[in-house]
Amino acid sequence: MAQREPADDETTGDAQAEQRGRTERDAYRMKVQELRALLREKGVPGTSQMHKDELVRELVKTMHSDQRARPIAKVATGKKSVVPPDDQAPSSRVPKPPRPAKRVPAAAHPSPPPFDPGDVIDVLLVQHQQLGDLFDELEAARGARRRDLFAELVRLLAVHESIEQLLVHPLARARLSDGDAVVDARTEEEDQAEQDLLELYELGLAHDDFADKLANLRDAVIEHGELEEEEEFDALRGQVPAEELRRLAAIAMAATEAVTSADDTAAPDEIFALARESFPEP
Repeated sequence: MAQREPADDETTGDAQAEQRGRTERDAYRMKVQELRALLREKGVPGTSQMHKDELVRELVKTMHSDQRARPIAKVATGKKSVVPPDDQAPSSRVPKPPRPAKRVPAAAHPSPPPFDPGDVIDVLLVQHQQLGDLFDELEAARGARRRDLFAELVRLLAVHESIEQLLVHPLARARLSDGDAVVDARTEEEDQAEQDLLELYELGLAHDDFADKLANLRDAVIEHGELEEEEEFDALRGQVPAEELRRLAAIAMAATEAVTSADDTAAPDEIFALARESFPEP
């Protein structure tokens, strides 16, 4: 039996679905802060309250709407204009030669605006994305690259958990009705992650069990981050003044810079101690 040829609208629909899928995959590779910035440029309100899935869906929907609203360019047919019967004579007007364009001095390139990390919740959300990317890269890497990525993972986890334990969890305890229960659960998970990281360090990158234990740590860290976003971060944005969250972001960024220079060969517990020491006394 001969196969039915797809109709034009079916083919178009398939192409649109494929394009939408590619756009969504590209959006998921972006960081949360980048997604929020793009949506703000497009005039989308309420991005600071959205999770990554919501940001991606909103960006894909906005881009799809932009494409539909874009005017269709006129296509030249290649046919000559038809002169009306009552106007056979050529025009006597001689076209003027085009004037040379005025030379406009090139403007100096403006200096880029200073980096704005947003508030402390934004900092942590970006780090959640970075941690996920690091785990993916580390699983596929080998040799010196794997060693460098593991050291980077240790530093990022150290400063990330320090930001949470020294700046954000105390706010949650004080401002959220179930703050003690939420923070106790998250702190227990963070302590376990630090122990697992130390075990991986002592095990060594070449050990047969390293890959399995790394995968277990990745799953635990990602789940931990999702619980923080759902039970702690969103609630804090509604309870803590924006200027206070931005002030804490500046402290978090300064501590992050201090830890980036840590020795790659240092043990995880040493890096975690350095991270905590980088924060000012409360």
